[in-house]
Amino acid sequence: MQHGKAMATPLSVKSLVLGLVLVGVALLSACGGGNSTVTTITGGGISGGTTGPEVVISEPSGPNTTEVLVDSGPGGGFSLGATNLPYVTVTVCSPGSSSRCTVIDHVFLDTGSIGLRVLKSAVATLALPAVNVAADPSKGTSAGPAFECYPFVIGAVWGPMATADLKVADEVATSLPIQLLDDDATPAAQAPEDCRAAANGDLLSSKGALQAKGVLGVGMIRYDCGLRCQTGNYAGGYVAYYTCNANGGNCVPAAVPAAQQVQNPVTYFPVDNNGTIVVMPQLPLTGAAIAKGRLVFGIGTRANNQILPTTKVYRVDPNPANDAYLYLTTTTAGNRYPNSYIDSGSNGLFFEDSTLAGHCSGANGPGSSWYCPTLVQQRSAVLTDAFGMQGTVDFSVVSAEVLFNTSNTAFANLAGGVGSNGSGIFVWGMPFFFGRSVYTSIWGQVLSPDGPWFAF
Repeated sequence: MQHGKAMATPLSVKSLVLGLVLVGVALLSACGGGNSTVTTITGGGISGGTTGPEVVISEPSGPNTTEVLVDSGPGGGFSLGATNLPYVTVTVCSPGSSSRCTVIDHVFLDTGSIGLRVLKSAVATLALPAVNVAADPSKGTSAGPAFECYPFVIGAVWGPMATADLKVADEVATSLPIQLLDDDATPAAQAPEDCRAAANGDLLSSKGALQAKGVLGVGMIRYDCGLRCQTGNYAGGYVAYYTCNANGGNCVPAAVPAAQQVQNPVTYFPVDNNGTIVVMPQLPLTGAAIAKGRLVFGIGTRANNQILPTTKVYRVDPNPANDAYLYLTTTTAGNRYPNSYIDSGSNGLFFEDSTLAGHCSGANGPGSSWYCPTLVQQRSAVLTDAFGMQGTVDFSVVSAEVLFNTSNTAFANLAGGVGSNGSGIFVWGMPFFFGRSVYTSIWGQVLSPDGPWFAF
């Protein structure tokens, strides 16, 4: 989901399940265009150990906006500080209550996943009601409280479902199904082996592991699983939902109606419910100590969230049966990446490029997948949407060693590889958001033009 400075492998957050299908990796031969130039790094970095400025953008403002903070993470998180992780603050309340509430800071903002997921310990005083699933003999579902296994690229979260009211800025989502991330030392309901396998054995069950107190997923879908979880047909993939007995344990796969699955909280807002805009400041070459931007709810619903004339819309394929489902195509430096997506939950730009690999040393190599070019790589990419519309995006790659040897936490040019099976993937992660306003529409909500699409 994210990456700390001293760790050796970059991690991206694209959830393994979007809508109705698993995200796959397409292996295609390289072709196409794109270009690159290089410039020399001067100052700071490994020898200077500099700290950059705090960079802030305070507009748009309004009741449908809140601050996005990129800093070193919550207290008690990764000891050397987080990198490129955007956080927001949320208020979680018992359903229908204005007094039984708790404010949770450092909730990870993720445009690539769906739903609110918070540490169970953070809301323990609220006694949130459980989401209970009715027995369904036709689908083999036992009655009981619902639990979920939700894998990300770097691991999975496990825990019970609950109902809560959520407030972000002045936006309120009432009776919202959420997931509580079970951070008990000895959970009553242990994660099943199938969940551990989907997570590669790595459960994100603490603030330190998560580098956050929760996740606010505001991606393109209304709920986090869809048809396969409604029918309980988990063949060929991991089991997402379970029912467990009242005392925990004895968890069995369950079919869960769409309305009881973890929901995109934006769709529960009364008005500003069709998407989000993430607005982040432009950064210096070697980053910033702290970066502050804005999260705007709604697209075209108020004066402060209109689509500007200079904004280009990139539509994605909405058919889950297609390999291109929710993807764009990126072409750069002679390589073509048909499985491309824009995601604030990935803390770098991630793509395979043999001309950039293998240059890291010390703590970030040689096994590191971060890129450490000697010279700054100035590149241009062509983005193509599912319907053939194209646009150009300029980006740069600076040595991860140079960046990590500053005291900064926000970087606009941090990049790394995806791995041996990632030749067709290009992740436009958090570096892409700096210096831009990035729109993420929600499929099925009222929009003009209709979603799903990204825009910037």
